Amino acid sequence: MSAEATNFASPPRVLTKFLQLYLPLAVIVLFAAVMVYLTQKNTRIQAIKEQQYNIVRLEREVLQTDLQTHVSDAVFLAHLTTLAMNRPDGQVPLKKVLQEAFLYFSQSQKVYDQVRFLDVHGREVVRINLDKGRAWVVGQRQLQSKKQRYYVSAGLQMNPGQVYISPFDLNIEHGQLEMPYKPTLRFVSPVANPGDGLLGVVVLNFLGDRILDRLRRASRAGKNELFLVNQKGWWLVGPKPKMEWGHSIKERAVFSMAAAYQQAWRDIAPEENGQVVTPHGLFTYQSVDLMDKAQKVGTSLAPTRLDDHWWIISRVPPEELALPWLPEMFWVCAGVLLLLAGVVWLYATARVRREMAESETQRQQRRLQFITNTSQDAITLVDSQDRVQFWNLAAERLFGYRREEAMGHSLHQMLASPEQRAKANKGLEVFARTGQGPIFGSRQEVLATRKDGSRFPAEVSASAFSMDGQWFAAGSVRDITISKQNEQELKRLANTDGLTGVYNRRRFMELAEREVTRSLRYRGPLSLIMLDVDHFKAVNDENGHEVGDEVLVSLAKVCCRVLRQVDLFGRVGGEEFMALLPETGPEAAATVAERLRSELAGYPVSPSKPNLRVSISLGVAGLNQDMGLNDLMRAADDALYLAKKHGRNRVEFAQH
Repeated sequence: MSAEATNFASPPRVLTKFLQLYLPLAVIVLFAAVMVYLTQKNTRIQAIKEQQYNIVRLEREVLQTDLQTHVSDAVFLAHLTTLAMNRPDGQVPLKKVLQEAFLYFSQSQKVYDQVRFLDVHGREVVRINLDKGRAWVVGQRQLQSKKQRYYVSAGLQMNPGQVYISPFDLNIEHGQLEMPYKPTLRFVSPVANPGDGLLGVVVLNFLGDRILDRLRRASRAGKNELFLVNQKGWWLVGPKPKMEWGHSIKERAVFSMAAAYQQAWRDIAPEENGQVVTPHGLFTYQSVDLMDKAQKVGTSLAPTRLDDHWWIISRVPPEELALPWLPEMFWVCAGVLLLLAGVVWLYATARVRREMAESETQRQQRRLQFITNTSQDAITLVDSQDRVQFWNLAAERLFGYRREEAMGHSLHQMLASPEQRAKANKGLEVFARTGQGPIFGSRQEVLATRKDGSRFPAEVSASAFSMDGQWFAAGSVRDITISKQNEQELKRLANTDGLTGVYNRRRFMELAEREVTRSLRYRGPLSLIMLDVDHFKAVNDENGHEVGDEVLVSLAKVCCRVLRQVDLFGRVGGEEFMALLPETGPEAAATVAERLRSELAGYPVSPSKPNLRVSISLGVAGLNQDMGLNDLMRAADDALYLAKKHGRNRVEFAQH
């Protein structure tokens, strides 16, 4: 059929052909769009559910850990009080001893609003108050009787070693709510009488703001809301601060989980954990039974109130569950249908032109093959189905496939690794429709596979073009194995000391800063050893700098042999070295330092001077929570100075 005949094709025939091709394709596009929408929406909701479950579970675990710590504190102080009562008579009165012990405990912990010892009649004997981080002893005239308070009665009914945890409420002083409001949890443990019976109870008033503020911060950081609700449905942490503590503040009694989210509360109240979707969004919840969790501390607890527990609840609003790109999907689908209509409409008239273009393409391919065979880079051409249409001689040399083996076969099946093929197939689907993909317009590094299965790093550049309604991709591939090796060597040289081969100062400081940050975050032990060669200047002056270099190399070898793979070791000065030991306390680090010292003492440090022996001085410092890397280095340096001052060839601890 000639181009002229196509131009005069019958409009009814073109319309019939258009409808035959377009209607089935339009149905397929719409069906695919609906399936994508349903699949993506379900995937999104499932992902959000899993995310919220993990968030709630994590908050619950943090809360349980916090409770266990305070239960242990209560048992400890109760036992301490018993021991104080059983102490031999001395010059210091018993009450004074307890006051000093309780004061020190309160000042060091800084989380308890009150630390008290009450006798069996509920009268305060010792009371420590905390205000703005400062603890003080409450005078005798200010001590109160708490015999009417439920937690005192509950504590006196328990056995020594047990702990009672009160409900979460606002603190009351002299029969009135304390202002400003103080959310309080009370941990009560009986104090045993060395003779028989009880002496009273220890009561810790834990300031609950820390728990509540952590949940509020977590809520503000995400797109969900985090709530803390007690067993009656009252907010402890609610949507707004003015809605909280309805069970303690009369003006807020109308605010509760049951009132705000009635449908969700009906599902949450009888269950321990779960998820529920309502018109108000997705609710994810887990119950925290205070008494049940307290029993897992390891003591034999017998709680007197078993009806008080909390729910940690996350709410994701309905708008967050919806697909954010639904309007864009509608317009993309409409655009695809419109584009498809245009393509199908032009199909009949374009047939002859396409055949002519295919013939021209074959002629151009022969010319291109002649030209590209002189290139040192592998040059390939694939159609929208990933079938090889062109394969030059450089491609044969690089990949090991002869042209006859490659032509018509899938390029990615031959050259891509198995783990890359799934991603490549998705990209090919987009390329076949739009001629677009992440590989076009820039050079990219990939891991290519030869016919024999060996892999090598390659640099790929590609471009796409359309011909007769079909997309093609032309690409060039270059082996960059040598370039990558050179790059790795440059990185190695930039990070290591040229003489000893260990980390240089810049790299050591960079890695050490990371380890210090990690140790501070997870509260793990960390120690630093600073060492240098004793009388190193004399070694250089008497034997020459070449021998001095040999000494430093030998020192580095000994240290690398003694230290663990996880330890960091670097040369940070002329004869000065540092070793950072993760998960290692100062005592263990001192043992390592002593081994380094003794190992080097008998080591032949210079091949050219076999009888030469040197010693080293070492300073050891452990990381504290209030220290940074510079503080740790300064402490280790001070310890090293002490080692030098006290005669060298020794290990000294940092004095904190």
